[in-house]
Amino acid sequence: MKKEIAEAKRKIEMLTNHLLDSIDVDLLSDAQKIAYLKAIQPYIMPRLESIKQDTNVSVSDNLQWLLEADELDIEETIKHKIGIGKFGGGKGLA
Repeated sequence: MKKEIAEAKRKIEMLTNHLLDSIDVDLLSDAQKIAYLKAIQPYIMPRLESIKQDTNVSVSDNLQWLLEADELDIEETIKHKIGIGKFGGGKGLA
């Protein structure tokens, strides 16, 4: 019985994916696009959440400061390291 249920779910998923792939969204009116979005939203959000959870990146201790640093501080640090900006006398990389 479980095998038949799994097979039915697989077939429904394949049919649904084929149907969604065959819809040309550019041909839909604005109202149809909104209805389409409302219909697929409950299925898309759990997938996106799953992807978000699967893409957690671990950062080594020597790079932890990047997570806590301000973007401008990081930019200034990079400029200082490569010798451009106010730190390098405006010479650039040359």
